Amino acid sequence: MSIVGAINSYQNIENFYVFNSNKITDNDSNVQIASNNNKNINDDATNTTISSEAMKLINEEQNKSEDELTQKEQQELTQLKNTDAEVKRHENAHKAMAAGLQTSGPNYEYEIGPDGKKYAVAGDVNISYQKSSDPEVNLKNAQKLKAAALAPAEPSTQDRSVARKADMEIAKAKQEILEEQQNKDNENNSTQNT
Repeated sequence: MSIVGAINSYQNIENFYVFNSNKITDNDSNVQIASNNNKNINDDATNTTISSEAMKLINEEQNKSEDELTQKEQQELTQLKNTDAEVKRHENAHKAMAAGLQTSGPNYEYEIGPDGKKYAVAGDVNISYQKSSDPEVNLKNAQKLKAAALAPAEPSTQDRSVARKADMEIAKAKQEILEEQQNKDNENNSTQNT
């Protein structure tokens, strides 16, 4: 989540500000706001310079305890916590079931809650495997890929799409195995007839 998103989520700020490296631009009047008291903060390894006034607002929001939140903010926070837990459960189910296949992630997209903390709202796990010349290996990998895609309690549309692609790979591998077996049977029959 960029600092723009974090600032945008604060309801007590009347104007929307775009943070662009060393300047802050007010979208309403398109006037550059400058301050000698700018401070650097680090948001996911991206350095952004903001005014001391904006920094003060961020610190106030981040130090807000759950008791100080409005009822609406508490409801939003509860929803974000539930979403965070579900997204992490979902992506970890993919990763666990994909053991043995090449994976990266889970990777998460975050939203800043009214308490100033980050909550996962989306995520992904990248799963892949190299096709082998051995259809038995391809069959096992495709079955594992399908199981990983359908591992969460509620698979997404993307998960189901991956499972369908895995089904196609499973069918191809089974066909290759069948053809290899038929070729072996034909060779055996030819050898016996000679």
